Amino acid sequence: MKNTLAKTIGFLFIAGSASSCLDYDELRLNPNNPTTVPPSLLFTAVVPAPMSSFSDDYIFAQYHVWSATDNAASVNYRFGSSSFNYGNLRNIDKMVSEAEKANAPVYIIMAKFLRAYQYVEMTKRLGDLPLSEAMQGNTIPRPKYDSQKSIYLQSLNWLDEASTELGTFIEANPGANILGDFYFDGNLRKWQQAINAYTIRVLISLSKKANDAELDVKGRFKNIVNNPSQYPLMGSIADNMQITHRDEEGFRGNYNPNNGVYRVSVVLADTYVDLLKRYEDPRLPRVADPTPNALAANPGNEAAVRADFNSYAGADVSASGATNVSRKLNGDLSFPNEARYWNFVGQPSILIGYAEQELHIAEAAHLGWIAADAKTHYDNGVSASMAFYGVDGGEAVEYLSDQAAYTSGVAGLRRIHEQLYLAYAENSGWESFFMTRRTGVPAYKISSENNVERVPVRWAYPTTEDTDNQENYRAALQLQFGSEVDDRDQVMWLLKDE
Repeated sequence: MKNTLAKTIGFLFIAGSASSCLDYDELRLNPNNPTTVPPSLLFTAVVPAPMSSFSDDYIFAQYHVWSATDNAASVNYRFGSSSFNYGNLRNIDKMVSEAEKANAPVYIIMAKFLRAYQYVEMTKRLGDLPLSEAMQGNTIPRPKYDSQKSIYLQSLNWLDEASTELGTFIEANPGANILGDFYFDGNLRKWQQAINAYTIRVLISLSKKANDAELDVKGRFKNIVNNPSQYPLMGSIADNMQITHRDEEGFRGNYNPNNGVYRVSVVLADTYVDLLKRYEDPRLPRVADPTPNALAANPGNEAAVRADFNSYAGADVSASGATNVSRKLNGDLSFPNEARYWNFVGQPSILIGYAEQELHIAEAAHLGWIAADAKTHYDNGVSASMAFYGVDGGEAVEYLSDQAAYTSGVAGLRRIHEQLYLAYAENSGWESFFMTRRTGVPAYKISSENNVERVPVRWAYPTTEDTDNQENYRAALQLQFGSEVDDRDQVMWLLKDE
């Protein structure tokens, strides 16, 4: 007891002596509750993550179908309300404030890309959004909605500033990198390439507004393609913005041996399989297994079965769930290629890829926006997608010469869009769906089984907007759609022909 008391008195004396040298505000700080955080940690949190193969969202682009025996529901296209991304935007603002304290300007530059990404992802799902008055809850609790056009203008300007400023930073700081990067291990030049590839994605998504003088879609596109030193682009699939999966927490894809139900429940969709079959596409044997019936019909020659495009069949998204389950149980449907996918590696999950970039440039050249050779970029894009699936160069050359050669006119544009659909298969999140929404390629299968009369073109706003920001919310609906109806069939500015 005495020893304890002596120690206590001694501690209090030391603490009292120390306190005479400290301000009160310093004493109030709790070392276990830090008031600052390295911007690198926030950067990791706000960088968008990719969606892995056979995630449920890829069902809506008709790449695969969930066909569990005990869950025979058909694909439900009855989209409801979406959500806002302002939580992510607040974290981006926090990253900027921490970067300013730490004198780390590269994070401030990257914030421009990240803001643009968040707003573009929201607006292409919903339409008009609060932007100019957003994120000011203390002074503007009910922000007005900005037009979709103004959101795209601001986002394109942010993207241009991010690329330009990042290029300047790289020149002034050779060898510098960015911490907290799970895509490129801090390589800033690869980030600049990804930002420019994403800008090209945004510009091509504005194809219906290509003649809008204020947006200057063609001029912006041309400026990027014609100035590679200022706007470097991806040069191969090695530059893809993607993650490679492994058997480690946070790095496993959905389709892996820990999730056995996926192996028996995921079957490929015929919208995807039939397009590959039509072109006798060498990617088909890489992504699919022949149907069990096809393998059983020729048990001694599996190689021949796999080489026969008639050995593959996909589920019909517009059919009832029970119909697809029955076909699966009868051995009539193809599963994902077991050797490629049923492991902890699978295929990398892409957020923004080189094949997409090249096919977008091919489309711009095909439409006459730029002077580049459309065939060259088409071939680059298709060959890159082939390489992603392990198709050798000789097969790719033959495919581009015979089965799916670049061609001019309306047919050529459709072929570019078909190849985009194939390159997007089970990667790049919702981009395939948005491409089809814009172009109509491929034609989705749909029926009353899917609970809608036509494929949705948008999501409704969060339901809380009608209570928390009713006046501005309803005004935005009237301005966009001529009524206060907020549903999946309302056509936003982005999708309206000029």
